[in-house]
Amino acid sequence: MKLSTKEFDAMQMGWRKWYIEKVELKTFEKFGLRIKDADILEVGCGNGYAASLITAKKPHSYTGLDIMPEQLEIARGRNLKNAVFVEGSADDLSRFADKGFDAILDFCILHHVEGWRTFFDESRRVLKDGGCIYVADLSKRCIHMVDAILHWGHAEEALFTLKEFEEEAKKRGFRTVRKANDLSLEGYFRFQKE
Repeated sequence: MKLSTKEFDAMQMGWRKWYIEKVELKTFEKFGLRIKDADILEVGCGNGYAASLITAKKPHSYTGLDIMPEQLEIARGRNLKNAVFVEGSADDLSRFADKGFDAILDFCILHHVEGWRTFFDESRRVLKDGGCIYVADLSKRCIHMVDAILHWGHAEEALFTLKEFEEEAKKRGFRTVRKANDLSLEGYFRFQKE
């Protein structure tokens, strides 16, 4: 999956940073995310903005994963303590050891990953017992609306309804601990490894 120039530019905008900090990360914390002393994996870390917020809360370790080398270069340039940034996709976590992370975070990238179902299998393997996935992601309905206006052309294979997403998590060994949604456009989930 490769983002268009328009999508890449949108990821750099101030509104997106504000939303990550004031809505998505706050929702994760309200759902029970504890960062201090935890081992955190963020899939689709982009330019490292969320990483800067997370590492300020003193995790034991932070790993950011992204498929875009240009984003990783920006992230690495932040020189964040206890942060490692690696190239790769959310549906292939094979570079990581079993049971290495307390939490996996998704700030609206899984709707770009055609193998999002495999993401759950990979997450189950790399999460410690009792570990959780925290998701803030966009529904198929929302992406169709965005594509109709902005013509970004998301791959249909990567899109999901919030119900499909939750059902797939359950099939692959996760239980829903908390969930919420904004008009069925963006869903927020805390899935715990069973």
